[in-house]
Amino acid sequence: MCAADSSPTSSISSPKRLQHAKPTNGRARKGSRSGSLLGHGAGSPRPSISRQPSTVTEEDNGKPPRDYLILAILSCFCPLWPINIVALVFSVMSRNSLQLGNVDGARRLGRNAMVLSIVSLVGIIKS
Repeated sequence: MCAADSSPTSSISSPKRLQHAKPTNGRARKGSRSGSLLGHGAGSPRPSISRQPSTVTEEDNGKPPRDYLILAILSCFCPLWPINIVALVFSVMSRNSLQLGNVDGARRLGRNAMVLSIVSLVGIIKS
């Protein structure tokens, strides 16, 4: 039983596994496409690259986030056409994210659509 523990194959394989998890050249290696880093646990002081869902705030009240599609369509009649199109695209992307269950992404994209639509509407007053 002791001979199996001190076999050369078990002592050789364990350092190789640890070697792959270590950072190389002082930089951490990416482990997957999701942005997680190898060698850093959940309690690590290093920040994570991947997005984490935000906690539910009091402003939610169980309502789905707005996509501002009507505002984005109205802004399409303004003379700032590149901003109008981007606002419309953000609004549609917000609606699609909500249908897929990504509430945080829908809220972020909806907010971007609202801001760009308002910028476009203010642009009609300035011109």
